[in-house]
Amino acid sequence: MSFVNNRLEFGQKILGHKLSFDLENNSEAIVPQDDNHTSASPFSTASRFFPGQLKYSSMIRKFLCYPSPGSLQLRKTSWLDGVRGVAALGVYIFHAMGCWASVVAAWHADKDQNNILQLPILRTVFVSGGTAVSLFFALSGYVLTQNSLRWIRGGFSHQVYPAVSSSLFRRGFRLYLPPVILTFCEMVATRFGFMPPLNFAFVPEPSLSAQFKDWLAETNRLINPIYNCRVSLRGLVIHPKYDAVIWTIPIEFYGSLVCYLLLFVLARVRNSGIRMGLVALFSGFCMALGSWNLFCFSAGMLIADLNLGQEGSDKITSIQLSRRNIIWSLVFAMAFYVAGFPALIVPEAKLNPMPGFETLRTLIPMSLSMEDHSRFWWSLSGVALLLSISQLTQLKGMFESNICQYLGKISFSLYLVHEFCIVLFGLSIQRLLLHLLNIEPHANTVLYWVLCGTWYTLFTVVVFAIAARVEKWVDAPSVRVARWLEGKCSRVYRNRY
Repeated sequence: MSFVNNRLEFGQKILGHKLSFDLENNSEAIVPQDDNHTSASPFSTASRFFPGQLKYSSMIRKFLCYPSPGSLQLRKTSWLDGVRGVAALGVYIFHAMGCWASVVAAWHADKDQNNILQLPILRTVFVSGGTAVSLFFALSGYVLTQNSLRWIRGGFSHQVYPAVSSSLFRRGFRLYLPPVILTFCEMVATRFGFMPPLNFAFVPEPSLSAQFKDWLAETNRLINPIYNCRVSLRGLVIHPKYDAVIWTIPIEFYGSLVCYLLLFVLARVRNSGIRMGLVALFSGFCMALGSWNLFCFSAGMLIADLNLGQEGSDKITSIQLSRRNIIWSLVFAMAFYVAGFPALIVPEAKLNPMPGFETLRTLIPMSLSMEDHSRFWWSLSGVALLLSISQLTQLKGMFESNICQYLGKISFSLYLVHEFCIVLFGLSIQRLLLHLLNIEPHANTVLYWVLCGTWYTLFTVVVFAIAARVEKWVDAPSVRVARWLEGKCSRVYRNRY
């Protein structure tokens, strides 16, 4: 039970992650995937395997639903899916690592913080959940506004209003239906003792009917704007009772509404410079108020507008391209470094130095109204990562690979189920492996970390397979339900008026 308590305490300390945004339909032509366009996936070429390996590989691919449908054909915006997928993988690694080591604080923040995974740069791989949240919000701002911005630039602003109203109608269903179904399953599993609670606030009710009513009340708090609108716009963290990690869903929803509102207000602003300037001012104003989430959403919209402007620009010389690549590579490297900035909300960070991050800490404007001032750097890092990737063709090509497209396909479902899977069976598998090899928890020996790698491999295969099926059976149907309901309402409106 100590493993469970440690895992839950770890989850309580972290201001998590979120991975959901609608990739609106794009009109770009499909780009065939070839060796010149993007890197190949490990399983994309069957001739690399011997016959026995082919059969084994086929079984694994079928189990994982890999590659995802359509991943062999690319749009100009497919790299966004890849970025989302890799960020989702980082969030998964971040939370799963909490089962094996306490790496939230900076290296040598106290005498017990001595894991090499806490060192700068390495932290970004294993402990960058906060930056992943900001990156996902910036991605949402980019994706939700790109088509509308393209229409505005092309002089078809009249198309913006019906498209945005349609997306606005469907957005809540797309975001809320999957977590509502998930929390119901978690409620049942916890109520009948199949797993320990994901949140310390969970208290079993005396009967199943009472527990169901309690779940309905919590679902109402998750969805009802009376409870969550103000705190979500400010980017504050309210951990839901039945799954603490879905606190980001309301923030995503209201951030989407802000993006739609900006489109409505700015649709008639044909001058791109003025429009981008207004969005930039709004984004900076949000950060000044401490609303880091709205800063990320609006910054993503700004990057989308910038990229659209670059599509029609004159071609540059090879020397100019080389210089630009160097500059943006440096921006990416700095953003990657900053992505590992430790959380300041943990007690150790407030009392002890953070080697490698002290200068960054002194540069944080502590007057900002934030629960965790680390979000200042996480937000800037997430936006800088998205911006630099959008400017580097080779990086975009990497994110268009089959494996990244697959991760992008299951990213929302992976976010929803991975913590559930950790508590439901991941910790049990860990305890069993430690017991079989007679290894003490947190032994920090070579054998301990070999066992950690083995657990990661086995657990990841199962979690990815579950996420792929949740995407197929829950996430995708939620999108179809929203479209169906929109069609029904539209027909009723047309028949009446």
